[in-house]
Order: sequence, then C-alpha cells, then structure tokens
Amino acid sequence: MQFTLPDGQIIDLNKVAELSSIRDLGPDPHKISQCLIGFSIRMKNGQSIQVTKNYHFSDWAQAKKELELILKEIQDKIKSK
Repeated sequence: MQFTLPDGQIIDLNKVAELSSIRDLGPDPHKISQCLIGFSIRMKNGQSIQVTKNYHFSDWAQAKKELELILKEIQDKIKSK
C-alpha cells in the first residue's frame, strides 16, 4: 500500500517497521527564527524518513496538529492492511 508524504515522497506502508512520536527538533539551521517539528518513519530495510514541518514559535500548536493528522492517517492505514 502506497502513501504520499506532504513533500511528495511515496512510501510503501508494507515496508514500515516503526513510527516515532512527534517531537520538537529545535531551530531550523536553514531558516532564521524558524523551528522544526516532526517524526520519523523507520523502514524494514533500516532507512529512516523524516517528516517535518517548519513553524514559528507562535504556530507550534498548528504545526503539531497537522503532523498528528498525518501520523494518525499512516497508523490507520497500516492497521487496516
């Protein structure tokens, strides 16, 4: 079963080994006054895929909510296969 991440990357949910929880990744080294929040997808072959979202400190809750929806959708699709 295929799933398209927000960045356009397509992953095979049959090959997912583990999903991490959502965590704050700290300041984004490529953007001034922006931080990153995200989670990891570990594949059965050992590859790790980061799903991240940039946010300004006042937008943290919205960014987390958006990532929670993506994470839940992936979890639901894996459970339903």
